[in-house]
Amino acid sequence: MAVQLLAPSVEVGLVTTDRDAMVAFYEGYLGLTHQGDLDFPGGTMKRYSLGSNVVLKLVSYDEPPAAAAVPGGGRAQAGIRYLTLVVADVRDAAREAAAAGFAVVEEPTAFPAVPGMGWCFVADPDGNWVELVGPV
Repeated sequence: MAVQLLAPSVEVGLVTTDRDAMVAFYEGYLGLTHQGDLDFPGGTMKRYSLGSNVVLKLVSYDEPPAAAAVPGGGRAQAGIRYLTLVVADVRDAAREAAAAGFAVVEEPTAFPAVPGMGWCFVADPDGNWVELVGPV
């Protein structure tokens, strides 16, 4: 028997020990809409909407996690390793990331089978990768 889902949405939690830097990336650079903050026993969460069906949660615990984030996207470790966002111009987004001091870990690259479209990867301050896809 399948679980009965009550909402057609997904919420993604990113645990961080450097909330201010992560806010600068997700709210400042990516422009995600801040929904609000939620305090819970042992920590706090900043909630961001991405469209109507995705919420990104930046979670900070009073007691930092024992292990840091593993940087490197899908090449570093199995599991959920990156988020994908569709942007208006991949090259411009990569330039803006670099200008803001964020790492462009894979430069804009065209999809061979899809003329005019491509991707790049940028890293947030904790080393999590975000794939930016769109026109190049």
